[in-house]
Amino acid sequence: MRKIELLAPAGNYDVLKTAVNSGADAVYIGGKYFGARAYAENFDDIMLKEAVEYCHLRDTKIYIAVNTLIFNKEFDTLLKYIDYLCKLNIDAIIVQDYGIVKFLRDYYPEMKMHASTQMTLHNLEGVKEAYDAGIKRVVLSRELTLREIENIVSNTEAEIEVFAHGALCVSYSGQCLFSSIIGGRSGNRGRCAQPCRLKYDFIDDKGDIIEHDKHLLSMVDLCTIEHIGGLINAGIHSLKIEGRMKEKEYVASVVMSYRQAIDSYYSNKKFDVFKYVDMMSSIFNRGFSSGYLFEKKPKEMSYDNPKNKGVIVGEIVSKQNDSFKLKLIRPLSNGDGISTENGKYGFKVDKIINNGKVVDNAEAGQIVEIQRKVPVKRSDFIYKTYDYELNKSLINITEKKSPVSIYIKMSENEPLFIRIENNENIVHNEGEIKAEKAMKKAFDRDILVDKISAINDTAFSLKDIEVEIEDGLFLPVSEIKETRRRAIEKLKKLKLNYNDSKEVDFKLPLINKNKRQKCKLSFYSEKLSHVQIAAELNIDRIYFNYKMDIDNIKGIKNLIGEYDIIPAFPQILREEMNDAKFELIKLKDTGFKKILISNLGLYRVAKEMGFKICIDYNLNIFNSMAVNFFNSTDTITLSPELNLVQIEDITKRHTMKFEAIVYGKLPLMTMEYCPIKNLHGCDKKMCETGEYILKDRKGNCMSILSDGFCRIRILNSDVLMMIDKIDDLMKSGLSYLRINDTIEKDEEIKNVLSAYKNALDGIDYNLQIKNYTRGHFYRGVL
Repeated sequence: MRKIELLAPAGNYDVLKTAVNSGADAVYIGGKYFGARAYAENFDDIMLKEAVEYCHLRDTKIYIAVNTLIFNKEFDTLLKYIDYLCKLNIDAIIVQDYGIVKFLRDYYPEMKMHASTQMTLHNLEGVKEAYDAGIKRVVLSRELTLREIENIVSNTEAEIEVFAHGALCVSYSGQCLFSSIIGGRSGNRGRCAQPCRLKYDFIDDKGDIIEHDKHLLSMVDLCTIEHIGGLINAGIHSLKIEGRMKEKEYVASVVMSYRQAIDSYYSNKKFDVFKYVDMMSSIFNRGFSSGYLFEKKPKEMSYDNPKNKGVIVGEIVSKQNDSFKLKLIRPLSNGDGISTENGKYGFKVDKIINNGKVVDNAEAGQIVEIQRKVPVKRSDFIYKTYDYELNKSLINITEKKSPVSIYIKMSENEPLFIRIENNENIVHNEGEIKAEKAMKKAFDRDILVDKISAINDTAFSLKDIEVEIEDGLFLPVSEIKETRRRAIEKLKKLKLNYNDSKEVDFKLPLINKNKRQKCKLSFYSEKLSHVQIAAELNIDRIYFNYKMDIDNIKGIKNLIGEYDIIPAFPQILREEMNDAKFELIKLKDTGFKKILISNLGLYRVAKEMGFKICIDYNLNIFNSMAVNFFNSTDTITLSPELNLVQIEDITKRHTMKFEAIVYGKLPLMTMEYCPIKNLHGCDKKMCETGEYILKDRKGNCMSILSDGFCRIRILNSDVLMMIDKIDDLMKSGLSYLRINDTIEKDEEIKNVLSAYKNALDGIDYNLQIKNYTRGHFYRGVL
């Protein structure tokens, strides 16, 4: 029977050892290159080798995250890094970039690939396409329900991994440009600055502030420990714990808890959920929820405190000027950290007074005095944010060992023979000195067993030992120890199984393409009236996200033969995928030949139906190898995180058409969470107009906009505008310059389209935009 894997994070070597020794079946880590947690300590090449050795000798798998998007210029570094990882015989590489997928499939097909959640794989068709591309395991988007997960598991050969515990991104992973756009620190490059944990105002369509100075995008943490049975029964292969930035005490508490839950389920034993949830809460929590497993729109958010809020330790019963008395509901010790409910005031406890006496600790039910000036009042709760005794206990964990069975044979005039069995691994070793009849004291069985079983300083533990020894024999103790040592070394070498370096002749494609060319103008809209305006202006290409409403298509049916009109679909298609398949049939029957694709599942379906495919920016095309992954497509809209130099470095290597967005309010996030519904009540009509606003601490106002399927996009406050930089854009080798329509009115979008059309034709234009940005065209991302 296959048991579910418990997968733990590790940001450094100390945490890795803690994860292994706490019961993880596998760990995932990042090296110094291309990991999605660039601010973790991570592992240099030497430490990577030590980490692999520590894990593999203890029967623990190790996966390396190579899950950022990479530039063309970084492929030389990638090649050396991947070759080193292959030599170490790691168990899998976690990837996001389709370019890295293509590279590994072509040059290192033996390397097992896991698709990161940053790939935004959220439907069955996307998982199947990833599997066919060589990806053996898929980490699904965290937004999926258990029912959706079960359906995917049942209908694909790919292994399925889901997040079980830890911090939740409010946006679909891989679809967040927030940190990138506002500060140049790209989450797709492992450098997210977490703007979702900052404070915002929520302003309604009338301009009234509904919520002020709250952490309106900060989600509580995921905790699924009480649903372990359901996750196991769903057929999931691996349960993933988030937290490569976390300390070892956090990893210990979570891994221990989930290990107990999993083992209790398989052995049909009772599991004390409350006990382990309380332990995990005492180490770190923002509040817990089961995330999206059982509801598509979870309401639990951490509006008041985005950091560790701890657990309630007691209630204020009286307050003096420089002290307060606290009735404890759980123990309190010197060294504990405590804070007020909102987390604004916190400190380390260094003096506890109980009945007038200074004590080191106090028990639940007791009333203690804390001498500290804190703005609290009677009946306020105080939270314990650091548990000194619990943290101390979590450090002292027994080291995991791999059990071995040893067989020894000692015969006269024969060297000592040792066989060691460890799982499926078997090694033999013979000594160099032959056993002789003892002149004085002979070896007996107990002495031999004692010398052979002294392996406590290794990664192994003795499971059992079998001895064959003839009476009256003698060998030097040093010979016995050396024979044992060499046998253990043989076993280590067999388990580590390092590979030889591989000669790979890799070069990016280079075509001497004339970079400068006259660009055409393309336009993306979700509004029928704007599509009709674009047609009247003879815009070269029109993408119409008709929100899978065929009545909208009927409104432009007369334009199909005359204009290059391309239907577009929402970037997220979950249960809507079945409808999308039927829509594609209708579109084909109507005469459409091209489709704009923004997720891998729809790419698979449209490709099988014979459509010409245009790839949208949501698929994060960042380099030439990613272009080659989608090499049979008509047009690729490149990532808005690329600068002009990087764009040119891609376009000059390929003959296909490339596009870049040069106008519009870029979506910063795409999310299932709806702040409008949570804070104001559902307003389906208004959420499609962008009149609800999130206002940040600098006064920037970001529109909240639905995609028509109750998924929310947060739009950048500033408009991306490049109308006065047309010459730079043409030099970069782009075929299409795209205008993205979001919340503009009819007259506004007409002016924008006319101005860009004139600019491309070398005609004077008049377009005044108050707050605009150049995006990443001149700066790029870290």
